Amino acid sequence: MLFINADAEFQAGRAQNYLLPEHVEKIVNAFERFEDIPGFAAIVPVPELEKNDWNLNIRRYADNAPPPEPHDVRAHLAGGVPKPR
Repeated sequence: MLFINADAEFQAGRAQNYLLPEHVEKIVNAFERFEDIPGFAAIVPVPELEKNDWNLNIRRYADNAPPPEPHDVRAHLAGGVPKPR
C-alpha cells in the first residue's frame, strides 16, 4: 500500500486552497514511481498495517513534520540561557 502525504502541497487561498500544476505533478510522480520518498511517500506492507491495528493515519507512515528542536536541559533546570563554555 502506498501512502502519500501531500498536506504541504498547495497554495493557500482565501476561502479554499489550490493545487498548482507543480503540486499535482509531484503527487502523480510519487504515485507512478511507487517508491519511498522520505517525508512524502511510503510503501507500507499489509502485515505492518495489521500490526498497527489497521491504523491508516498517513502521518504514521509518511511524516513530513520537521524534526524537534534540541533543548538545553541545563537551561530548563537552572532557568535562563546557559553561559557558553
